[in-house]
Amino acid sequence: MPLSKPTVVILLSDKRSGSTIFQKEFCRHRDVRTVDYSSHTYLETHHWLKGAVMLQRPPRLYSAGQVYAGYGGARNARTYMIDTLRGNLPEFDTDRDDRALIFDGWEALCTEFSKPVFFEKSPQILSNWAALSLLLEWKAQTAFDVRLVGLIRNPLAVQHSSEKLFGSPPDVRQFGWQQTYRNLLTLKSMLPEDQLRIWRHEDILAEPKAQFAEICRFVGLDPDPEMGATVTSRTQDRWRADPDYRLRLDPVVRQIAAAFGYGDDDLHNPNAGDAPHYSRGQGRPKRPLTRLKDNLRNRVLRPLKLRLRHKTNR
Repeated sequence: MPLSKPTVVILLSDKRSGSTIFQKEFCRHRDVRTVDYSSHTYLETHHWLKGAVMLQRPPRLYSAGQVYAGYGGARNARTYMIDTLRGNLPEFDTDRDDRALIFDGWEALCTEFSKPVFFEKSPQILSNWAALSLLLEWKAQTAFDVRLVGLIRNPLAVQHSSEKLFGSPPDVRQFGWQQTYRNLLTLKSMLPEDQLRIWRHEDILAEPKAQFAEICRFVGLDPDPEMGATVTSRTQDRWRADPDYRLRLDPVVRQIAAAFGYGDDDLHNPNAGDAPHYSRGQGRPKRPLTRLKDNLRNRVLRPLKLRLRHKTNR
């Protein structure tokens, strides 16, 4: 059955929670498209977070009460947004004030790619209410059918994966996870079930074809029998087999996880032993020189290169 009108599906999750697997499988559907180009990895637009930085939203609206620093400021956020917009819409006029660029630019992306379904995932958005508030503002005024999908993964698995990939200390990052999914609970209380549905990563891995069929029905698509065919669960419980991973979740984190159906067995770390609520200093942060090089590239050199490419000084 064809959709009644063009649809925008936005996946909301933390990092290391299965969003890339979800994107790969969901976009196998013949009626689903993502952007063709992004300034960022995995065809993520970061659109609403860049918008929040551009509009200089108050620090208290961001994760941990700090303005997102990944772009290096409002001017660079605008530069990255223009690059993504022009990379997908070469004829789009980006000579607009910030609010017009944010809202008109997103409408233009939706118009280009929702044929009939446009899919977007940017894991940075859910943790920052500054970005979510703009997304909700757009959702209230757009003519597109907007479906939000929440994706959650066991916090023990997320912190282990983040430590291995990013060097994030699990004892600290667990509270970022808590804030991120507290935001999702707030969204759930604000929106009807036909506009926001939540899936657990573990449930998708357990029954990928059945779960993606249900996701399609939520969006309004006919299920594709090939969706979920390549999903495996071989890395799902890797954290349980790591004797050096001794994180014991803080009770506040366990409370939020329990609200999403995770039980005591799910949240028990067999390696924690007699550790306190969390073990300190387990992360392996990047070396200072590597961090400095990354910041120089992302916050100075690349934005400068993009401004030269697009011939803009704003």
